[in-house]
Amino acid sequence: MIREVAILTMSSKNHGFCVAGIDLGNGEWIRLVSDDVDTHGALRKEDVRYSDGGYCKPLDVVRVAIDQYTPIEHQPENALIDSTKYWEKVGTIDIESVLKIHPAEYHDVLLGNQYAYITEAGIYKVSESLILVKVSDLTINHPTEWSTKATFTYRGTQYCNMAVTDPEYYAAPNNYHVNSAILVMSLPDSPQNEKYYNKFVAKIFPL
Repeated sequence: MIREVAILTMSSKNHGFCVAGIDLGNGEWIRLVSDDVDTHGALRKEDVRYSDGGYCKPLDVVRVAIDQYTPIEHQPENALIDSTKYWEKVGTIDIESVLKIHPAEYHDVLLGNQYAYITEAGIYKVSESLILVKVSDLTINHPTEWSTKATFTYRGTQYCNMAVTDPEYYAAPNNYHVNSAILVMSLPDSPQNEKYYNKFVAKIFPL
């Protein structure tokens, strides 16, 4: 089957990409995954290539061949791509137009709680692994050479030290500040630290 998708994330995942967006046919989330068990379904660079040699990037609108929907308990949005077929770029979209199709979501807390991670017990209570939210007072920092973290405010609550997997911000200076932004946040399919699932800021769209 062919799905037309507004790509929102091409975040870092196991030396490949975690690619997700909004299915323009129904306005719902879709995460495009491979059958590579070793990378937990990450897409390779060749998976996101167009027939003209170009590569997909966030806010491209693409037609993608899907083999089948492959939801798992922690990631109900997953769909397995047909890796034998090129993606077709049909245009681009801006975040304001995306929000008309899939408005910023309203949650009491982000992905189950107010922390940068969720426990194995808690993740069973979260019904989605991708969310699109509007936040304010976002600051980027790099606690170590290999980590990028975001602190921001959502509905009056500050969320601190959230892991950033949006590669566009890996080289941002410390204390890089954005007054207002749309975030794509995600949960992984497996824990990173024993029984803790880190939450990821997979994409930042400044407003």
